[in-house]
Amino acid sequence: MSKIDIFNERTIEGCLAAPGSKWRRHPPDVIPMFVADPDFPVADEIKDALIKSVREEDLFYNTDVEIREAMADKITATNKFNATYEDILITQGVSPGMWLAIRHACKEDGDEVVVTNPMYGPFSSAVRATKTKALIWNLDFEDGYRFDIDALKELITPKTKLIFVCNPHNPTGRMMTKEDLKGIADVAVDKNIEVFCDELHEDITFDGRKHISIASLNPEIEALTMTSWGFSKTFGVAGLQVGYMCSTNKETMDDVRVQSRSAQRGTSTLSKAAAPVMLSSALDWWREGLLVHMHKIRDIVYKRFDEIEGVSYPKLEGTYLHFPKFDYGMTSNELLEYLVKEGKIGPSSGTGFGTNGEGHLRFCIATSEVILNEALDRLERALNKLKR
Repeated sequence: MSKIDIFNERTIEGCLAAPGSKWRRHPPDVIPMFVADPDFPVADEIKDALIKSVREEDLFYNTDVEIREAMADKITATNKFNATYEDILITQGVSPGMWLAIRHACKEDGDEVVVTNPMYGPFSSAVRATKTKALIWNLDFEDGYRFDIDALKELITPKTKLIFVCNPHNPTGRMMTKEDLKGIADVAVDKNIEVFCDELHEDITFDGRKHISIASLNPEIEALTMTSWGFSKTFGVAGLQVGYMCSTNKETMDDVRVQSRSAQRGTSTLSKAAAPVMLSSALDWWREGLLVHMHKIRDIVYKRFDEIEGVSYPKLEGTYLHFPKFDYGMTSNELLEYLVKEGKIGPSSGTGFGTNGEGHLRFCIATSEVILNEALDRLERALNKLKR
């Protein structure tokens, strides 16, 4: 059996028998597609690193310098701006970086943060938790979720201290072009506004598109940017709770470290043992195989959605999160409730990503062909009943 067959290995029965909360949120007869957690086994190289760490009893306090050096090497080689281990903070995934970025950038009452609509929910949650003000940068489905830089400029005030960027974008599936990123960077540099960029899905790109880090564009935007990455989307290891945040601006990173000490303590020695393997070329086969599989999966979704009346969707350029729109005279929440009850599939409501998500549902399509086709069969049958 080829290594790439691992991505088609899971069955519904196998997923129900495996650990994890994804397949336990709904009754067992519902296929869950709500959370960005892939239905793939974990690579043997990652499991071997974890087992080795336990056998060597690496379970005490330990340094993370070596791991941060590996992260810095990856950033320099892949993300194309020079980083050292001193520029990096290990975090419990990407989401803590959102809170830390606001705590660093926004020091006064009334400070503002730019958030796109729609956007991954924890961005908005971080704004609410820090009692800062959200400036809503609307992305329009009918306009292909274009990043309108003129609209961004109109939002900016003297109180704007931070711009949130998600690239590839969750939930729209847009890959930000160099032109998109340059437009944001020009605004940020001109107004001296800091940027936080979530690049968690950087490995999952379609049709030969290349991921670009906004910090790589020029030294001026690099100095204003905090970037976060993780491993959960590429390797399906959300339970390890490990990510990393980088700023090459020493003053910024010094302050972020101060902010982090009151909220989180990095991650476990087990996670740090697995991280160098996931950063290395040892798992190039996985990254390449994942993309081959996801292109096949995406094309199946396109074909099936094109056959269903009342469904339109943005083209998926990055991430494995599909965000179709449904014209059935129901709100997102109403349709979701119907699909869980009648269709036995469980995506997530589009309104969880902002008001511009109304009418949409988000589907995680990182699964096997067997599970995907069963889910799409159920979706089609349920939607056909609404037409009667």
